[in-house]
Amino acid sequence: MTMQQGGPAKLDHRCIVAYAFCVIFLSGWLPAVYADKERSLEDFAEVYVDQYFEPDESLVLSGEGKKKSQALANYALGRSLEAKGRPLEAVEAYRKVLENQPDRYFLARKTAYLLARSGQQSEALEVLEENIEKNPDEPFAHIALSEYLATYQANDPDAVKRSLSVAKEAVERFPEEPAVYEHLVKVYMTGNRRGEARQVIVDAAKSDNQDPEFWLRLGQLGGRVLSSQSNGPIADAALLNELFGKAHQYAGENWKVVETVGDFYHATRQFDNAISAYTEIVEESPDRLDVREKIARVYAGKGDTDKYVETLKEILEIDPQNVRAHKNIAKVYLTNKQFVEAIPHLRTALAITKGTAQEYGALGEMMIDNGEFDLAVEFLDESAYLFPEVPTFRLLMADALEKSERFEEATKQYKEAEKIAEEFEPQILGELFYFRYAAAHERAGNIETAGELFQRTLDLLAKNDPELQNADFAATVYNYLGYMWLENDMKIEEAGELIKTAAEMNPESGAIADSLGWFYFKQGDFEEARDELLRAEQLIEQADPVIYDHIGQVFHKLGENQSAVEYMKKAAEMDPENKEIGERLAEYTKLLEGEVTKPNSEKKEPESKDETEEAKEKAE
Repeated sequence: MTMQQGGPAKLDHRCIVAYAFCVIFLSGWLPAVYADKERSLEDFAEVYVDQYFEPDESLVLSGEGKKKSQALANYALGRSLEAKGRPLEAVEAYRKVLENQPDRYFLARKTAYLLARSGQQSEALEVLEENIEKNPDEPFAHIALSEYLATYQANDPDAVKRSLSVAKEAVERFPEEPAVYEHLVKVYMTGNRRGEARQVIVDAAKSDNQDPEFWLRLGQLGGRVLSSQSNGPIADAALLNELFGKAHQYAGENWKVVETVGDFYHATRQFDNAISAYTEIVEESPDRLDVREKIARVYAGKGDTDKYVETLKEILEIDPQNVRAHKNIAKVYLTNKQFVEAIPHLRTALAITKGTAQEYGALGEMMIDNGEFDLAVEFLDESAYLFPEVPTFRLLMADALEKSERFEEATKQYKEAEKIAEEFEPQILGELFYFRYAAAHERAGNIETAGELFQRTLDLLAKNDPELQNADFAATVYNYLGYMWLENDMKIEEAGELIKTAAEMNPESGAIADSLGWFYFKQGDFEEARDELLRAEQLIEQADPVIYDHIGQVFHKLGENQSAVEYMKKAAEMDPENKEIGERLAEYTKLLEGEVTKPNSEKKEPESKDETEEAKEKAE
């Protein structure tokens, strides 16, 4: 045999290559090799590897190690066979595992159930009885036998009786193991023997066990069997409290137990006890935000909204990016109609979660509706950056700017919205869009541009609503354009025709009646103007300083300064910042005072209609 130099460490790579090659090359004659009984492994060492070395002593399996390795191999084989739908072959493998490791009581249970499902119930029972013989001090071995008898031999009274007997014996032998109580209760409940199941828990409650897990499991078992509802027996509720109370008493720093006890108190609406239990945990671990959230929910259950919000804010102090806390706080504020307070929490939640365009738009509208115009402009500008293809943000920004009386800026937003909509949402570029666009320009003082946009609005109305299905809106457009021209002393006759058309479309509009009265005023027909303006006063739903101002001016023109002053006072009270109204009020008041102090002999009544007309001209 040729010896290689360098020892085993340097031959690893070379040996692996040689082995892989030889396995493939020699696979055809391996049976012949093994048929030769005269030779030993050393004779073929050069075929498999370049050298043969005895294994290190630390790698040689002990007797116990061989059993474990065989058990593991058979267990893996059994799982594979079971997965392939070959249960009886899997059973054979599992039984070999049990021969090497008889303490695998859960595997014995599994093996028995495979046998039972295959119709071999006697063999299954034999496996479980052997399991008890080999594991007499293991409570789960006893539970497995009792469970099997109750499940697979439920029609045999003797088997059912034995099942109960085994379960009772397990309770007597292993009183510190909560699983035996759980099983015995299950056996009783399966037989619809609730009273006896309850008694098991009552008896278990007398234990002096100081393991909190024991009491916790008994409490959870009791929750499934006993009645803790308000209409149930008080003794049951008291018993449940006793079980969970002992779990809490012995929990020490087992915070999982304390938390579960808190959950029980919360579920049974014992809110103060729940808060007390949860608070113990957060005092020990302030960063347990999940427990703080539970405390918040308890306060919500109590109806203590202030403490609920306070607790959520404590969470945000630790975790400012907690979306759930922000949303829950916002929900409270929205419910209480505290929209301004809700806005920052909704905004933060959106920023964290990267919400949808619809969510951003809804929040922007909320800001506008609640007078947060500057904040809305800032937020909507950010939204427009995030969603550049959505023109809605530009329109909302224009709305906020208009309500802030920043009309020139608003027109720019309408222009941007128009560009975006032409590419992505052309359907929004209808008569309403251009009406709003025109109105913004009008209020910015861009009268010519506004007139062009109003005309475009009228063209779209003629195209899209030739039957005037929306006559009120059409009347508003006609009236707006006509009144704009009147106020700027432009196209007076054309303006009057537009306003008259609007009045025909909507004869009950106070705003249109005011415009028509003002047209008559501009024409010098003061009596007609007075009648139309007084009709406008009756039609408007809310008092309007503009209408009062118009009525005051027309009464002044008619020489009725008493009425002129009365209406001008109303206008001034409603719009005290309007200098023009203030100046007119002062002028009319002075004239009225002059009339009162003037001697009667100096007053002269007009002798004819011609004199009246002459007086009017002089007054003008």
